[in-house]
Amino acid sequence: MLWVPTEPPRPIWSGPKTPLKGLLMAHLIDIGEDGTAAFVSANKPAWHQLGTVVPGPMTVADALKLAKLDNWDVRLDPAASPSTGTQCPECSAKLGATHGDMCEIGDHEGEDDTRLVVEDDCVEWLTTDDYRAVTRISPFTGKRELLSFVGPEYTPISNELMGETLVAILDQSGAVVDTAGALRGGKETFITARIPKGIMVGGVDPVQMNLAALGYFHQGRANEFLATMVRVVCANTQTAAIHGHVSRWAFRHTPSGPDKVANARDALKITFDYADAFAEEAEKMIGQDLAIKEFEALCREIWPAPADDARSDVKERDDLLTTELMTIFKGDTNANIGGRRKKGTHWSGFQTIGEYIDHRAPVAGENAATARAERALMGRGNQIKHQAFKLFQVA
Repeated sequence: MLWVPTEPPRPIWSGPKTPLKGLLMAHLIDIGEDGTAAFVSANKPAWHQLGTVVPGPMTVADALKLAKLDNWDVRLDPAASPSTGTQCPECSAKLGATHGDMCEIGDHEGEDDTRLVVEDDCVEWLTTDDYRAVTRISPFTGKRELLSFVGPEYTPISNELMGETLVAILDQSGAVVDTAGALRGGKETFITARIPKGIMVGGVDPVQMNLAALGYFHQGRANEFLATMVRVVCANTQTAAIHGHVSRWAFRHTPSGPDKVANARDALKITFDYADAFAEEAEKMIGQDLAIKEFEALCREIWPAPADDARSDVKERDDLLTTELMTIFKGDTNANIGGRRKKGTHWSGFQTIGEYIDHRAPVAGENAATARAERALMGRGNQIKHQAFKLFQVA
């Protein structure tokens, strides 16, 4: 059941009004000249600590308002370019000659009564039917601004329509809105819903699923709905969700595009089918014992042992890795899923790899937390976790 507040939720925290310095990941959150950010999240701030955090779930309407995504009035305007010629476009008087008596351009807005044709008088706007300008009302300035140029068949899909479609899906799944924001100067948007039901593995280990609505106000990308385990809060997590999604439904920016949005709920049914399939695989893993020697052998599939003639520092790093993995495998964090005993489970083995990648693996640089997050989401760390899930699966 969705929580519907009687008034907009009060922020419990607002992030800094300028981006944090020294961060390795580019968040690309839309930020106004006054430093306010087009981003909102429920319960906890994002890694970039921008925008607003509210206590608890949000309605779509609240999320759009707090993330500065509402009332953009996105539309298509003629694509035009200024061109400077040698004569007045209204009276055709040549450069340096005198404007005609009835020519309004020759009035020079009351600042020059010579009525001589100057270069600025000879500017003419050239238009084309091959492109259109996508514009919006800026949530920061209240003025109309350019987002991109698109082909004549492009039809903008509003943030409100994306939100309404998300609501239709949420009504069936019981999900709640978790994050929303604008990226790349308003060219791209996202709304992420968290499905509270989650997945309980062996009755003790929850896995969270999200549903992300991604909008694009530029050529080359279709609006899409993704089922993903990634919480979208910035450009990097947006990319991680796109590349690591479980299921996807997309529709092109064409005149018939909005009419097809109603099909999203049926098309995304695989989302919940996947959840059941994932739970079944995880249940097998948590029910299957895993001896320490078996765990070590599977880890060697990911991190092969160094050669006998390897340098001493290479062997030392390998010893530290092995010790750290065994500590996690037998440690407190795995106690409720088969750890802290002579034998673990395939599930605790897989979770050991995830904990090491996300929290223990050494990183270089001053901002270790940010570097670790980037690696876990986008780099080698994400690849290792996918490899580990396959290795620890039970046939």
